[in-house]
Amino acid sequence: MRVWSNRRAIVLLVLLGLLPCGCNSLDLRARIDDLTDTVRGRVGAGLGLYGEIEATCWLHPAVGFVDANLAPRFTIGHDPRPGQPAGVLRSASFPTMLVAFPFAKAVPGTTDDSTISAPLKGWLNACILRGDHHVEGESCSLLQWHREIHHDWLVQAPSLAQLSAAQRSSRNTWFAISGTLGVVTIDCGINPLELLDALLGWFGVDLMEDDLRRKAPVPSTREEGS
Repeated sequence: MRVWSNRRAIVLLVLLGLLPCGCNSLDLRARIDDLTDTVRGRVGAGLGLYGEIEATCWLHPAVGFVDANLAPRFTIGHDPRPGQPAGVLRSASFPTMLVAFPFAKAVPGTTDDSTISAPLKGWLNACILRGDHHVEGESCSLLQWHREIHHDWLVQAPSLAQLSAAQRSSRNTWFAISGTLGVVTIDCGINPLELLDALLGWFGVDLMEDDLRRKAPVPSTREEGS
């Protein structure tokens, strides 16, 4: 009985601690937005054979061939990732380059100042399970080894180049699975960093620095015309 009473007392203290936040400074809309930032999920029409498993940016392997979809036009769901451009076009090095690496050649019109030959680079990309995101202009792999094998024909999307440090951290901390099988594409995941931000928000801590941005007033049509 004493243990149960102690637990009830702890719960009561926590609730009482939340009351000041709720009465004085709690923005309910910001808290709801923080919660929606913690998960993503989409399903829709695509084309290809491709899959990725994402456990932060450090463990993000890709396998398959290619996939493409016109998200969000032909998909339904929710994707809160900041700066995410419309459309998806991805390609994987494994298993193709594992057997086709002897025929790999440098992309015409690009510069390559590395000492790694094109065939060896293709084989290494397959070994690190590299995936290239052509719309975003970014890559993924095991332990971010793709950064040691640079592809200068991938140009980062402007919307991603403008991200703040907090927004970039958010993009890099997802645990997710995505891919396309035939004509069906899926993408679902959860973000522990955004979840921590959602929890701390109840205590007035804006870990991801997104509450003030959401509260910024949007100019009305009358203000824009004046």
